[in-house]
Amino acid sequence: ADSVAVTPARAFGWPEARGFALTAALGGAAFLADESTRTTAQGSGLQNSSVLRAVSDYGDVFGPPVSLSLALVMYGGGVAAHRPVLATSGFRAVEAIGVSGAVTLVLKQAFGRARPYVSPNDSGDWEWGRGTGRLEGAYLSMPSAHTTAAFAFATAVTRSVAREAPEHVRWVGLVTYGSATAAGYARIHRDRHWLSDVMVGAGIGTVTALAIDRWHATRPNNSVDA
Repeated sequence: ADSVAVTPARAFGWPEARGFALTAALGGAAFLADESTRTTAQGSGLQNSSVLRAVSDYGDVFGPPVSLSLALVMYGGGVAAHRPVLATSGFRAVEAIGVSGAVTLVLKQAFGRARPYVSPNDSGDWEWGRGTGRLEGAYLSMPSAHTTAAFAFATAVTRSVAREAPEHVRWVGLVTYGSATAAGYARIHRDRHWLSDVMVGAGIGTVTALAIDRWHATRPNNSVDA
């Protein structure tokens, strides 16, 4: 046989359910360490570290605007240069950032969690629906949109390269996941998010990108790619 029949994957199935369940579990565990982590991160030792400030400065720009722009540049550049691996990687990242960003925005508005600089001693300052109708503000802490976008980008690009050009996947993964981790740290370093916000954001971005990759892998020549 020259081909193998593949059953198309559902947009949301058991792999995604398990992934989001793990994300919730990790977020719950991180919640227990939110206040102690913030105290450590905001201490003079870490705040005065030139290395950590540099990591924070780099990671802070690797959020939704920059990661999405980079994905669009990869897609457009790949198409213009006839480099299908680059174009596909960029397109998968655009899809992952868009879908995971929508999920994150809904959760932010629903949870209405106060950012750490608002309630530094109360990581449990939640109010259901308090963030409704807002696109930014002091009560949209959970989950971190920057971290969601960064991990969605890293996962989408790395999975695409692993499938199309596996000889490059090691350094691509190192760069993209390193940048995503820096983005998550930056949000804590700058007192914009709790540790659990970052953990949940990373999980949403990762699971969403994996789901999109699986969806496409089981639907060759699908209408979206066409």
